[in-house]
Amino acid sequence: MDKEIYYKWLFKVGGVFNWLMAVSFLVGSLAVADIFALFGTTDPPTLFFLHALLGLIFVYGIGYYMVGQDITKNRGIVWLGVLSKLSFFSFCVTYFLLGDLSFIIVVFGSFDFFFACLFLEYIVNYERL
Repeated sequence: MDKEIYYKWLFKVGGVFNWLMAVSFLVGSLAVADIFALFGTTDPPTLFFLHALLGLIFVYGIGYYMVGQDITKNRGIVWLGVLSKLSFFSFCVTYFLLGDLSFIIVVFGSFDFFFACLFLEYIVNYERL
């Protein structure tokens, strides 16, 4: 597969992944009464912070999809994606190790780690496109 086509698909899939995760967790947080117990934590006093985070995740997905439309533009969005995905994964692992979250959070976070590595590979190879 041509690298340019590969990168276009990478960012489109990355965008759709973000959308699916954001919408799934938003709906789940509203529809499943004990969803937080599944992740080894208690219900927060408000869903504001979770929903605000999910909104940002959705918006980042729009950015990734934009990169997929034209991989020669919006390179800064890719850098933000790498940093945010590595940050999210780091928090998942940290809070798991502290005993505040269950291992399933690390599994979900590892998808972000995987995408961060692929996005970083794009940045490294960008000049060769």
